[in-house]
Amino acid sequence: MENELNAAADTFQNNKERMGRDIGGMVNDAKELLRNYGGKHIDTARESLTQAQGVVSDAAKQYADVTDEYVRGNPWKALGIAAATGVLVGILLSRR
Repeated sequence: MENELNAAADTFQNNKERMGRDIGGMVNDAKELLRNYGGKHIDTARESLTQAQGVVSDAAKQYADVTDEYVRGNPWKALGIAAATGVLVGILLSRR
């Protein structure tokens, strides 16, 4: 009977160690998968943001150039538009 208990204890211990290794391997595989898969998404997102930043920056420069050109060509109109905008903002803020 004692031999059977020892054999059962050894089998239990072996199964416990094997399960520990299997679970450890699964955790390592999951970490590796996350590292590889997540890293690609981070790199893709970084590239997309860099491209978007470039597009927005270029568009802002174009709008600034067009605005500068308009103001230099039509200074009185630009002054009138700025004054009208200031009056409108003042009216809206005074209602609060």
